[in-house]
Amino acid sequence: MIADLSILTLSLLLLINYPQYTYLYPVQENILIDLRQNQSFPSPISINTSIWMQQLLPNISHLHLFNLTLPGTHDSASFTLTSALSPDPTGNPVLDALVKLAEKLGIPLQDVITPWALAQSRNLYEQAEDGMRYFDIRAAYNGTEWCSYHFELGLPINTHLNALNSFLLLHPNEIIVIEVSHLASANLTQKNLNELRDMIINIFNPMLYSRINNFNTTTIGDMIATNQRVIVTLSDDATIENYTQLWYGSSMINSYANTDSLDQMISYNWQQVLQFNSLPSLPTDALYKLSWTLTPQVSTIFDSILPDKPKSLRNLADIGNSGLNSFASAVLQKKWRLCQLLLIDFQERSEIMQWIFASINQ
Repeated sequence: MIADLSILTLSLLLLINYPQYTYLYPVQENILIDLRQNQSFPSPISINTSIWMQQLLPNISHLHLFNLTLPGTHDSASFTLTSALSPDPTGNPVLDALVKLAEKLGIPLQDVITPWALAQSRNLYEQAEDGMRYFDIRAAYNGTEWCSYHFELGLPINTHLNALNSFLLLHPNEIIVIEVSHLASANLTQKNLNELRDMIINIFNPMLYSRINNFNTTTIGDMIATNQRVIVTLSDDATIENYTQLWYGSSMINSYANTDSLDQMISYNWQQVLQFNSLPSLPTDALYKLSWTLTPQVSTIFDSILPDKPKSLRNLADIGNSGLNSFASAVLQKKWRLCQLLLIDFQERSEIMQWIFASINQ
């Protein structure tokens, strides 16, 4: 009841101050001016995004991971895809719509699916250089090996994980979170799952931060000093039950608006931020995600043949990313936190990092 009243109070404050949810946030530049003028905080333009945690250690070393908002990418590994469809046995209405549209237009299926399946344009190493510290990896077993996927199969999972491992070895003061989930296969066996688990452990040991700890046990400075700089979740509890190097899938508290409307996504994410900031205390064994992503619907796919309608996920992401600045500005102006993991599509086409820095500086 107390939490519900807190949410209601915050909601009323929001409605009073920001009645349109979108576009009417005159406070953004003030926050950025404060960030630039804070003498104890590096100028944002002087921060190298590939080593931003290292550069900001004087500001964050005493904090715990759950005190930060980490930037991340949604469907991180879908920067390149093959023409092979993922072996996901569950039906997907958007995929069905893409197939129907290809048939209607009489064009190859790949020409329709791929533009709506690519969620990023830079590989995982490059995303990490851009400042991303959370990576959403969807894994499918294709009968011979584990690959990433988003409608279509991508590169082998070990390629993605080795890229992130290389980044960590070359950047010894950075911490990353990896979520391996949406495990798909036409005939998934425990042997296949064990192979995925062992692959992750073999690549990242000894840098894995064990779940015998929690996100409030060790400071960021100590995580770096002890070289326990990688949190990996795997969404099959039985497979990792006796392997405490990896975290359960429930360690990531997910939310997403599931809409192609910017206004609806903003409204949904306001409610997520309100609920997050009204919690009397945060769990120490989980991290809250906020997905700043627009999701194509069946109608989005069929409307894509019309003039002035999005033709790809990149087009849709540009619409979504255009609303991030005003949203983040309004949240931080009220001294609220955005979340613990902020996810976005086509991250390089957004200004996500300036809001990560602003959230640390507030």
